[in-house]
Amino acid sequence: MAYKISNKDLSAYYEYLSNVLYGPKNAHINLDDMSDEEHRFFAEVLMQFGNMAMETREFAFNLSRGELDATPLSKGNELAAPLKSLHATLKHLTWQAKQISGGDYDQHVDFMGEFSDAFNEMIAQLAERRDEMEAEAERNKERMDELARANSIFEAITSNMEEWIVMIDRKTGERLFSNHASDSVLISEAFDKQIYDILFDFAATIDNDDEPRKEEFSLISDAALQHFEVMLYPIVWFDHDALACVMIDATETKEEFSRLEDAAYKDVMTGVFNRLYGMKLLDQYTSESLPFELVFIDMDMLKYVNDVFGHAEGDAYIKSVADILQEVSSSATVCRLGGDEFMVIIKETDADGRDMNEVFEALRKKLASTNVIDKNGRPLYHRSISFGIMKVDETNELATSDILATADERMYEYKKAHKQERRI
Repeated sequence: MAYKISNKDLSAYYEYLSNVLYGPKNAHINLDDMSDEEHRFFAEVLMQFGNMAMETREFAFNLSRGELDATPLSKGNELAAPLKSLHATLKHLTWQAKQISGGDYDQHVDFMGEFSDAFNEMIAQLAERRDEMEAEAERNKERMDELARANSIFEAITSNMEEWIVMIDRKTGERLFSNHASDSVLISEAFDKQIYDILFDFAATIDNDDEPRKEEFSLISDAALQHFEVMLYPIVWFDHDALACVMIDATETKEEFSRLEDAAYKDVMTGVFNRLYGMKLLDQYTSESLPFELVFIDMDMLKYVNDVFGHAEGDAYIKSVADILQEVSSSATVCRLGGDEFMVIIKETDADGRDMNEVFEALRKKLASTNVIDKNGRPLYHRSISFGIMKVDETNELATSDILATADERMYEYKKAHKQERRI
């Protein structure tokens, strides 16, 4: 005889299983509503199974996000047994990776097939590279020791060198030797004294057994700042405990480096800072526990503009957004992350108590006033931005990547909420 299930009971089972899959918070069967004791018992068992399934899914989701310290599974959940094993394996691998990062290359994995082979090969290569670097460092030390043990610098060798060679007594500051190049740079008595005073200060900090070292210093000459680099070698010079100073004028090199650094940190098209500088500044603020607000900005419809009106118009659109964003404040840092993405960092001390949501809503409206108009007085497209704001205080413990990811998520929520406004 076939067992019949009432429509009411069947509906309760179906609704419960549907909620297990799509609405876990509502997954529940009221046992008092079941038609008889057998169905109440079956419903109770079904809910136990459903709870294990939902718990297993949540645990798998946490593992997929790398959350190895998530709430552990309840005892008796056999559905999740493979995940429990995977969780334990991942935690052990995480521990091993930390050991390796600390220089322990004796770690070994032998229980994960091809991954084990790749992991162990990586460790072997790291250990080999460490040994090579240590050997190279030892060779370099030996070469420097040989140089430090040199007894003299002969005038015949140094007379035609471009570097400035100066020898001073480390105890008295007496000038023992200088080559022609160094004589040419000492353009005045006062300038000459400044350089020798600095070299004598260096001499007081170095001993016979010290390794050669590099120092830098700057002086003002004829209202211009000059930069110098000097290698210091403690030697014995005709019975003097001396310091051999090999100097170069590094002014042009320093200035060129400064120009290159500026170029490396600026976005060529817009003139605002680039991603490299923005991430460097973000790391600095978080490491120093400085309070600030980060705004992640995404331009709306840039791909459409490029495809329909050409990249020249797309570039003009990008520049207009960069110009608008610089109106946040003179001290705010505007960075173009690439393509249609920007980031603005505002220190709390520079925010002046303003609500950044209101500030960027106002900028968004102002950007719309720059729309390109066709011959009929209608905009060819609507210039617009979507943004997400993340406020960070001095108690922040989030990593830089998590702060940026949160602002990015809020930006996409904003973009979704304002989608209707961007209809072409």
